[in-house]
Amino acid sequence: MREDQNPPQYSEDGVDLTLIRWMLSLTPAERLQTLQQFVDSVIQVREENAES
Repeated sequence: MREDQNPPQYSEDGVDLTLIRWMLSLTPAERLQTLQQFVDSVIQVREENAES
């Protein structure tokens, strides 16, 4: 079986498959680190908005 050279970027439902493929290319530890960085960013934005 030949691997598709140009896999679709979006599913029929409009889901961005490139982000899913990127996340799956990471190790579990890298995935957790990426998600923790996102959570930290959200917390920082919330704190900055609370000060306004």
